[in-house]
Amino acid sequence: MHPDKQLMCERVRRVFALLDEIIEALPIHPVHRDLLQIHAKASKEQAEASPEVAAIQVPLLVHAAVAGDEEPALPVAAACTLLCLGADLYDSILDHELPPFWRTRDSAEVNLTATTLMATLPQISIARLQSQNTTPARLWKLAHLITHSLQTMIAGEYEDVLFANFENVSLEDTRAMVKRKSGSANAMFARSGAILATEDTFTIEAYAAFGLCFGTAKQLTNDVCDIWIGDRSQDLLNGKRTLPVVHALSTLRGEQDERLRALLAAARESAEHHGEVRALLEAAGSLRYAAIMVWLYQERARNHLAAASPRGSAGQELRTLLDQISLLPQRKRAVP
Repeated sequence: MHPDKQLMCERVRRVFALLDEIIEALPIHPVHRDLLQIHAKASKEQAEASPEVAAIQVPLLVHAAVAGDEEPALPVAAACTLLCLGADLYDSILDHELPPFWRTRDSAEVNLTATTLMATLPQISIARLQSQNTTPARLWKLAHLITHSLQTMIAGEYEDVLFANFENVSLEDTRAMVKRKSGSANAMFARSGAILATEDTFTIEAYAAFGLCFGTAKQLTNDVCDIWIGDRSQDLLNGKRTLPVVHALSTLRGEQDERLRALLAAARESAEHHGEVRALLEAAGSLRYAAIMVWLYQERARNHLAAASPRGSAGQELRTLLDQISLLPQRKRAVP
């Protein structure tokens, strides 16, 4: 195993060990606890297979890049991870992509599990920083950050659902939605690690800007992969107005525009039309456009990270995480 991946897997292990400890200590019904533990276990298995989990890696690496040590940020990384476990479960409900286990449960149980993970447990994890003599002012900043970020993420999620019912959505509205839905979460990951490590406003804002652009690039990449990898696109089935679709609708004219709109409507009913949608998106240059947008946000993230002047190997790991998201061929870069 590559040394960087070993480090990432070790971070996953430590964060989920803390999550298990937090869940086990909750004064709740045993069935409620079981559901939380089952979801946490499944998420841990996924994270162990693909440990590049931003909610875990980014806050720990940012803290290490500022203060030289990642261990004090463990409760922060756990809070970020808990919020994302709940948000991902809610996203699966909205996108009709619940894992098999959750399809067998009552919808109330699914919703309550997601709410517990997303809305209450992150603050419990942040409270553990009191034992590290974290000042009340800093605890308040972190608690407020999590609440504000969750509200922003929910606003972006609502727009994502709402836009599926709009005839026309602008490219600007789509990019803003992606920033709220996913960029804000990654901004929180980076900002939380920085807030715990320093009081320097410039450094905190530089890492937050890095996280916003990093998360936006990641989400745009996921949106492209959903359409172009495999024969079936869940986003097309859900009628999502992701960036490639909005670009094509903004670009095509006449018969091609009418054809795409008809195919998008049909694609919500059956995956057999998804190949035709892809062909029209490619004809409109939408794949290339999305790839350029990913590259643009990646470059912005790189510039913000450079401005933050990260220390040591943590900075290099953050740069590596960033380099892994591009959709365009990458030229080799000299190691700083």
